Amino acid sequence: MRPLGLIAFALLTALAAWFAVANRNAVLFSFDATRPGAPGSSVEVPLFAVLLLGALIGLIVGALYMAAGQFRLRRALRAEQARAGRLQRLLSEETLRSLPRS
Repeated sequence: MRPLGLIAFALLTALAAWFAVANRNAVLFSFDATRPGAPGSSVEVPLFAVLLLGALIGLIVGALYMAAGQFRLRRALRAEQARAGRLQRLLSEETLRSLPRS
């Protein structure tokens, strides 16, 4: 790992630890919006877990969105490279035909 990356990782780890300690109070997390607090659909977790899980889900969704965009761009690039290859072959054939025969 590069030194700058290692420093950034250490700083982010320290920030996450400080955040977890500051937000360690338990909150009721419910999966059912119509009946919050129902025993089968709610769980008591630390607040930092809810916040960090939300951030993690956001990062994953963003990464998938970016990967999908790159996939489309790479597919278009491959199509254009194939087209350029066909045009180069056509040009070389035309050049060979236009050369004087000896």
